[in-house]
Amino acid sequence: MKLLFSIVLLIGCVIDNYATNRALLIGIGKYPTSKTEWKQIHGDADVKLLAPALKAQKFTDITTLVNNKATKAAIIAELKKLHKRCQVGDVVYFHFSGHGQLVVDANGDEMSGYDESIVPYDAYRTSRALQGQYDGRNHLIDDELNPLLDKIKYKIGLSGKLCVTIDACYSRGIERDEEIDIDDEILNSVRGTDIPFRPINISYLKNLPKPNSFCKGASMYILTACLNTERNFECKTIQGKMYGSLSYYIYTLLKKDVDFSRWAVCLKSQDYKKTPIRIFQVFQHPNVIIYR
Repeated sequence: MKLLFSIVLLIGCVIDNYATNRALLIGIGKYPTSKTEWKQIHGDADVKLLAPALKAQKFTDITTLVNNKATKAAIIAELKKLHKRCQVGDVVYFHFSGHGQLVVDANGDEMSGYDESIVPYDAYRTSRALQGQYDGRNHLIDDELNPLLDKIKYKIGLSGKLCVTIDACYSRGIERDEEIDIDDEILNSVRGTDIPFRPINISYLKNLPKPNSFCKGASMYILTACLNTERNFECKTIQGKMYGSLSYYIYTLLKKDVDFSRWAVCLKSQDYKKTPIRIFQVFQHPNVIIYR
């Protein structure tokens, strides 16, 4: 019995020694506006900010997709490669900075009637694109993203950790005449749109498989820059640089050596209110969802 216990303990130590911190960072700022109708933001700057900070925190496997490299096909391909590289006990971080959009739920899996999507470089804002033939297939919808994350969650196992941060938004706008104290540059840096995507032809969306509940495996923390009824504004540093609000907040935690597993706790505690600049606007409430 003692021998068996020693073997199990030895195996656990070996797994811990080989565990790797891995990250896939996606940031889009230079959307092809004239083609897709998405305005340019600073999602690419977020990746440049986060990658070195993660490297300093012993993330040794970091992949980045920036601007025109961050097409839907490329994002899916890198998630599949990441899954293939993962081992039991790994710490995995997936980050997206860019636009987000609600998409009409055509396969009936959402009570709200809408799916959430992140907007890759090659996704169009409306169904007017491609002479009215764009059907949403370049959006990365939660029905497609969640199963890819679920496979990673399962593979890294109970001893692993998975964190997903989405610095985008999906929902309603805020009017300029509301009584708010906000810089014009920040006001014009909204990520996402209050207009859901409604394709003329719903065949593609209707045929998407309905995702199952997340499997047992690693604890998964999903951090979003705002609630799905709010807009996500970028923030401006003291030096006048613009970054995504959630991205910049994660950067401050990395610089303070806050352990990966405590990011969600820090966000819930609203310790971002102690920073020299206003990272999240007063009408913006970052959110945390945890799957065990």
